[in-house]
Amino acid sequence: MRILISGAGPAGLALANCLLDAGMAPVIVEKAPALRTAGYAVGLHLGGWEVAERLGLIDALKARAISIQQADYRDARGRKLFSYNYRHLSGACGERMLVILRDALQEVLVERLAGRVPIRYGTTITALADEGEAVEVGFSDGSSEHFDLVVAADGYRSGVRELQFGPHSEFLKPLGYRSAAWRLPSSQAMDCDYAAFMDIDLQAGLYQVGDGTVSTLFCWRDEEISRVPADQRTAQIASRFSHWPALISDTFRENVDWSNGFFDTICQVEVPQWSRGRVVLIGDAAHCMTFLSGQGTSTAVVGAYVLAAELASRPPAEALAAYEARLRPVATRLQKQSEKIGGHYVPRSRFGLAVQSWVIPALMRPPLVRLMARKMQASAPSIA
Repeated sequence: MRILISGAGPAGLALANCLLDAGMAPVIVEKAPALRTAGYAVGLHLGGWEVAERLGLIDALKARAISIQQADYRDARGRKLFSYNYRHLSGACGERMLVILRDALQEVLVERLAGRVPIRYGTTITALADEGEAVEVGFSDGSSEHFDLVVAADGYRSGVRELQFGPHSEFLKPLGYRSAAWRLPSSQAMDCDYAAFMDIDLQAGLYQVGDGTVSTLFCWRDEEISRVPADQRTAQIASRFSHWPALISDTFRENVDWSNGFFDTICQVEVPQWSRGRVVLIGDAAHCMTFLSGQGTSTAVVGAYVLAAELASRPPAEALAAYEARLRPVATRLQKQSEKIGGHYVPRSRFGLAVQSWVIPALMRPPLVRLMARKMQASAPSIA
């Protein structure tokens, strides 16, 4: 079976690896001119960890993981609110979880594909014609080819989904926040692995990456959903965070390279059906649950494994239906959890801020952390 994957992010690259192991021949197209180096961290755990083990990649991922142990939270004036140790949660999950930069995860997945799966960078899909037994695909270079299946793994603003299923407005559900992330050289000493600052409607944090750089993560409440031009993004962040402590405000004193960063509205994706004919959605294109869930990457990787397994054992139409039946209930449940988490992640009031300062450290210590780990395991996607 000849399969075209649109998108060289974690979902698309994981799928290519799984398809390759199942004896199928994937081809990847990616609109970026090279592998993206977006500056934010993602979590891989439970089901995602198990997929990485089956692909023989867990040691390579652990070698590139970010060491996050001590996390300190402060208010907008720099006064300490609370701390916790990430290792408590990791230990409660049997050490089967890690934090890794998104581009490092992609590099590990690409390395396993080297010489076996072509990745056509700087290429997008511009037309789809589902002919029943195959799909004729038109590309941005003017060429066209036929594939047995087309997989949209091109993010929550999926171009393939828009071509085959309809405009973004039909499927995007804004949660009322914007987020931004990028990487920059470390200019100030940090006495913890993750430093976060919180205020009403605002949160900003820095991860120590371990290579002389830090990775930022900004989130703020914003009901606007329009795209913000790259040349206006830094100013929009500065308007909210410029008076914060230097550890945060210094991160945007210099120009940010938004071609290697992230800035967008936080939206979930809700699509009535994940496949139409011989085109199927995976990852954020199908079920974006936002970074607030902490499970988006693992769910995408598990979805890739499940889709490949179904395609290897059933005719395409049956395989696509079985893939959705297995994964959609999990994705829906995690999306509902993500909606609830948003209000805690970015408190709406001084009272909410005070509650968070008590609740989070309590949850991250024994014995409550073991209860939280069990809840994570119960809700996480499985490859079984």
